[in-house]
Amino acid sequence: MNDLRKGWDNIDEFAGIPGIGITSVEKFKKGRSISIAGKVRGIFVRDFIIKSLAFLFISLNLILNRTDPDIRLINAILGVLWIIFTLLGIKFYREFKKSADPARSSRENFSSLLTFLTRRFPYQAMIAATSYIITCLPMILLYFTVAYGHLQPVSQQTYIIYSFLGILGTASGYVLDMRAVRHHIQHIRICLSDLNDNALAMASQNIELKRKMDHIITILIQVAIFLAFVGILALIKSVLT
Repeated sequence: MNDLRKGWDNIDEFAGIPGIGITSVEKFKKGRSISIAGKVRGIFVRDFIIKSLAFLFISLNLILNRTDPDIRLINAILGVLWIIFTLLGIKFYREFKKSADPARSSRENFSSLLTFLTRRFPYQAMIAATSYIITCLPMILLYFTVAYGHLQPVSQQTYIIYSFLGILGTASGYVLDMRAVRHHIQHIRICLSDLNDNALAMASQNIELKRKMDHIITILIQVAIFLAFVGILALIKSVLT
C-alpha cells in the first residue's frame, strides 16, 4: 500500500483536468503560494510603472514651463507627494518580500502573506490609488503645454470632467486591488485548511472563477458610470444651450 501511495504521489501530471495533475497537497500549496505572491507582486509593479510615468510628466512640466511660476509650484508640490508615496510604496514592497520568502515552507509563507494582506495591504492600496492623481494632473498640464504652447484657461465643464476622471481612477484602482486581494486571502485560507487534494483543487478553481468574474463586473460597472456621467453632462449642456 505504501508503494502504491508513493507511485500515486509521483505520477506524471495531466493538464486541463480539474483535480488531476496534483502530485500532493503540499505541491499544490507551494504552487498556489508562488502564484499568489506573483499576482500581488504584479500590483506593486503596476504601481511603480504608474509612478514612473508621474515622475516623467512632472519632470517634463518643470523643464518646459520653467518661466511659469504657477505650473512650477503645482509640479513641485506633486513632486513632493511623489517622493512620499514612492518611499511608502518601497517600504510596503519590502515588507511584502519578507512575507513571501520562497525558502520557507508553503504554510509559513501563507501565514505571513495572510498577515500582510489583511493588515498592511489596505494602506498600500490607498497609496497606489493616489498614484492616479499625481499622474493625471501633470499629464493634463503637459498635454496643454505641448498642444497649445501654454496653459489655456480651463472651462468649468472641462474641470468637472478631469476631476471626475481623477476621482474615478483613484476609486477604481483601490476597489480593484482590494477585490483582487480579497480573493487571494480566500485562496490562502483554504490552503491553510485540512482539505484533501481534490477538494482543495475544486475550491481553488471556484475562487479563481469568481475572481475573474468579479474583476470583469467591476470594470463594466466603472465604464457604465463613466458613460452615464458623460451622458448627463451632455444632456445638461444641451438643455442650457
